[in-house]
Amino acid sequence: MDFLDARRVLIPADFSRPSRNAWAWAGELFDLDVTKEVFFAAERPSAPAFDLPTPPLRGADLRRLAASLRKQYPGSKPRVLEGDPAALIVREARKADLVIMGSHGREGLSRALLGSVAEAVVRDAPAPVLVVKSGPKPVESVLAPVNLAPYSRKGLQLAAKAAAGLGATLTVLFVTEEKGRGPNPRFFLNAMLETLPERLRKAVAPKFIIRAGDPLREILAESRKHGLLVLAAHRKSLLSDLVLGTTVERVLRHSSIPVLAAPSGR
Repeated sequence: MDFLDARRVLIPADFSRPSRNAWAWAGELFDLDVTKEVFFAAERPSAPAFDLPTPPLRGADLRRLAASLRKQYPGSKPRVLEGDPAALIVREARKADLVIMGSHGREGLSRALLGSVAEAVVRDAPAPVLVVKSGPKPVESVLAPVNLAPYSRKGLQLAAKAAAGLGATLTVLFVTEEKGRGPNPRFFLNAMLETLPERLRKAVAPKFIIRAGDPLREILAESRKHGLLVLAAHRKSLLSDLVLGTTVERVLRHSSIPVLAAPSGR
């Protein structure tokens, strides 16, 4: 089974080690039949000097950039566009089955005010986004954190497909903040699992883990035992996005393993 049945993969590139790691993951996950499109977003300065518009890149500049991209990403047919990187990647993701990108791990005030490009893309991209921080490693188990919200099923479905494509097992993690309160989550988890096609359930042999505690802390602790973490990107209110970030964005900041985010279709 192919990884996510993807036929067109978008790899944003910026000549950095994280983006080269993303390219390496693409080569590891997909064969030559899959279109792997390297895409460079050239960002113009936000404050033009003397209030004059920044001139667009000239043909010679574009050719030099494309040549450098072909050298660093051999076998690719790179494209260069000008504009805001996150907005351009989200736009181009409409034509892709998967986006693979590296994370720079921006920290401190710059992250709080602006966020990273990877987080912005995960928040708005219409296609699944795989965010990596290092080069490819074997994935023998996939972790799928879920809650009882309907959008969480999309994360579980993507996790099952990813695990099947990788020949990995699937662990479904549910974290309750108040132990012993409310209905038994196992009933809902079993019902959620029943929504998966039977062939996927047999392929990935899913098992449940139910824990009490802080969801982010429990997700990160359990993720260290797995090779890939998959969950749905669900946008909360504007205020919580700016102050706390969604769960998937907070996981992206701290996870030591690759994170695959499913668009929730909000």
